Amino acid sequence: MLSHVRSDVVKRGGKEVITVEIFRDTYEIMKSVAEKKRWNTKEYINSVLKDAIERDKFLQAYAPFLIKVGYEGNILFIRDSKIGKTAEIFLREQMLYCNLCESKDCIHIHYALALPEVAKLYLKRAAK
Repeated sequence: MLSHVRSDVVKRGGKEVITVEIFRDTYEIMKSVAEKKRWNTKEYINSVLKDAIERDKFLQAYAPFLIKVGYEGNILFIRDSKIGKTAEIFLREQMLYCNLCESKDCIHIHYALALPEVAKLYLKRAAK
């Protein structure tokens, strides 16, 4: 058994709680969304983090050879270590398109659909 407890760990409701720092603007956005959904801010932030962890676990199991390497302008870059190349995913005729497979329906597109950057592609398109 441990003879010491970290000073940043406390117990609340039978669970260990660790205080972390987030940027104020991020917190304000999260708080605003939580209020609109009538959620407790802390519970909402924990839910968002848990969802992100679950999404990452799923993507790692679904396609362990793919990884998002970047996002620039209106292009999402996904590295495919199985073939040693990087796919560029972008919107073409209102649909996601993969330049590597020259397709609108491939594993790179499926992987991209689980990433929040895809929403940014559509939002940028809608703003034009």
